[in-house]
Amino acid sequence: MLGLAACAHDEIHRIPRESHVSSTSASPLARSEREADMNRQWQNRTLAELLEAYGRPKMVMNIPGGGMPPSFAVVYGPDPASGCIDAFAVSSRGEPVVRIYPCR
Repeated sequence: MLGLAACAHDEIHRIPRESHVSSTSASPLARSEREADMNRQWQNRTLAELLEAYGRPKMVMNIPGGGMPPSFAVVYGPDPASGCIDAFAVSSRGEPVVRIYPCR
């Protein structure tokens, strides 16, 4: 119960989002092209290759419900030109491989 007590209503604070290029300031075409280019480059490549190219991610997140197939997200941060947040869904079965890069 101690964990629940720490989440009392008056103790919840909203954390401000990091500012980055918003989808309204980047063209939809630039965002779409970034997504297509990153998927062509990274889909089905290993997590080891991604880490070698990009280094240590800012964050690794579980995908709610595990995803289909079970996956986790590797997050690097915003791309200044397109406003896409560079994040990759990585399959967690067998050798981890990049499943998809969604521009968010």
